[in-house]
Amino acid sequence: MDRRSIEQKRAGNRQAERVARRSQKGKDELNLAEFPLCCIADRVEPGQKTLRFEDTTWDDSRGEMVTRLLIVTGSDEYGLPTALDDEVLLGLIQLTRLTNFANRRVSFTRYQFLRLLGWTDESKSYGRLEKSLNRWVGVTLYYQNAWWDRADSCWVDEKFHVLDNVTLYDREKAKARPRANRQLTAASSSFVWNDVIYRSFRAGNLKGIDFDFFKRLESAVAKRLYRFLDKRFFHSDRWESVS
Repeated sequence: MDRRSIEQKRAGNRQAERVARRSQKGKDELNLAEFPLCCIADRVEPGQKTLRFEDTTWDDSRGEMVTRLLIVTGSDEYGLPTALDDEVLLGLIQLTRLTNFANRRVSFTRYQFLRLLGWTDESKSYGRLEKSLNRWVGVTLYYQNAWWDRADSCWVDEKFHVLDNVTLYDREKAKARPRANRQLTAASSSFVWNDVIYRSFRAGNLKGIDFDFFKRLESAVAKRLYRFLDKRFFHSDRWESVS
């Protein structure tokens, strides 16, 4: 590795460290905190391709109780998202926050993303990240009276994919490119949010989240509860479960 390559790698590492520090105080999208999109486990039961979540809540705009329903379907090849994929999705929101939600398309490096998530810099992590992104491209969400439209202040029906597009550039392929092109392409991995989610970002349908604390939680259940209860405690400092 020549001196210029070493300096470029060091610069990239320093940038990734800055991103990881800045992501500690993060953001969460309120709809994504309300309903889980994933199995609360590391693996999905063989043959399971659909998740269904349903509840009832008071709708001020209608003056009545409404039933909310979310159906999550996965692709045949990559299946349903798992608990680890939920962390990746929240990480995507943090990468977008670093750009002040300026654009649906967000550029990143995979090393930067791994540092943000607190994952080790090894081939296994890169492969797991790519699989997770593939999974989110293939997932379809069907909301019935369950997606909060902040602009119109009401629950609406929405059907969409989470991500419209993902472009990844492999580290080894980047090294093999001519030097003149290397600087332009090495950091050009990107993802594109579906417009429904991005419009919710832009409408300010967000809440703060301590992303560093979230990553320190050990169980998937604790992480999901933290996101959900942190949203609910905005309205009240006490919640009880009624069976």
